[in-house]
Amino acid sequence: AADNGETAESSSFLGENPFERIIPGAFAAIILFSIVISGMYIFQSASNEKKDKIAEIILSSVTPGELMQGKMIGYFGLGMIQAVVFLAFAIPSSIWKRDVPELILLVAIAILGYFLFAALFVGVGATMADMSSAGNFQGMVMMLPFLPFIFIGPVLSDPSGLFAQMGTYIPFTTPGVLLMRLTVMEEWPWVEIIIALVILVVSIWIFMKLAGKIFKTGILMYGKNATPAEIWKWIKA
Repeated sequence: AADNGETAESSSFLGENPFERIIPGAFAAIILFSIVISGMYIFQSASNEKKDKIAEIILSSVTPGELMQGKMIGYFGLGMIQAVVFLAFAIPSSIWKRDVPELILLVAIAILGYFLFAALFVGVGATMADMSSAGNFQGMVMMLPFLPFIFIGPVLSDPSGLFAQMGTYIPFTTPGVLLMRLTVMEEWPWVEIIIALVILVVSIWIFMKLAGKIFKTGILMYGKNATPAEIWKWIKA
């Protein structure tokens, strides 16, 4: 009888509105994808400005830090506009407006993910002579936003399992894995969420500092891609 009651309760939960948890997660995932793709344009923008020697002109009016931050904020705005315009037509507000608190957290995770990857892209983009000559190191950085795809199977099959938890605490996979977990979990693990958010915020701060050092030197270096050894010297300087 108890099993029948639990089954009925579970069926009632799923049957009541199967999109109730999926829609907010999908909403945040689309935002994350849109702004991360826009963030990749930072990579190309920094490289093109070096190639065309526009950076020297821009830096006569602003500091390297201001230029870097302006790129990140500008492309963030572009990505958000693209995502919001798309979602305004794709998802009726009546479907997700009841999940506003959950949606706010999921969108916040997506935005933090953008700033993490944007810091990487703007820093590494400044180390390249041009996009066509990207080396193995730069190519690996470009692939980092797609690491969460490795965890799709384990997360969906067991969102509370070891692999799902590991992905939650690795900065490069935290946004994607956390969005997947919270979308499929009925009860959210708030302790894990708080720990993951702290890791993400601290990682953003660290990578922003490192990106600033790399960008300051790399944006004015012409003729070749910087090697990992050179980038390490800039970071230590």
